[in-house]
Amino acid sequence: TAGAAQISLVQNGRVLVVTEKATNKIITYTVNEWGIPGMMHSIVAANTTPFGFDTGNNGNIFVSEAAGGAPGASTLSSYQVAVNGTISLVAGPVGANQSAACWVVITKNGQYAYTTNTASNNISNFNVNTSTGSVSVNTAVAATSGAGPIDADLSNDSKFLYVLNGAGNSITGYAVGANGGLTYMQTLTGLPPGANGLAAR
Repeated sequence: TAGAAQISLVQNGRVLVVTEKATNKIITYTVNEWGIPGMMHSIVAANTTPFGFDTGNNGNIFVSEAAGGAPGASTLSSYQVAVNGTISLVAGPVGANQSAACWVVITKNGQYAYTTNTASNNISNFNVNTSTGSVSVNTAVAATSGAGPIDADLSNDSKFLYVLNGAGNSITGYAVGANGGLTYMQTLTGLPPGANGLAAR
């Protein structure tokens, strides 16, 4: 009933983070040397429906908030996760006037964050301050996508962004520019209906 959206380890595996869509909370658990979750902490998200997230510098995570799919209401917020599991809001919510933000990926240098906007059929690009963790809109619509973009991932060198279009059963690839801009490369179609999850190298 919590509607867990994403789960991931941060702080070099010492803290487990879970976003909960239905409770509008972000939950953390400390993890001991045997991999067992321990003390729990939580925070109410800066906007409703916290969904995907990625990890930046200094224990910061960047979370997409889908706002229940309300038109133009999606946001991105950053939170600081301490080694002891406590979590606090750093910046946000920051909106790009897009709908149903789903997944978040951050470039290897930590300077740019991308959200897939499932109901807007596009991708937004945000600037990230690598020192403070603050965020600002770079380009509200950095690229259009196939129908219903959901999962996304960057290549290891952050030169390419790949997006899974859930409603279109396709994957779209983009080249990532030095300023964070996206250039369309190609779309691979014919994926099985209901395909979910995407990992890139």
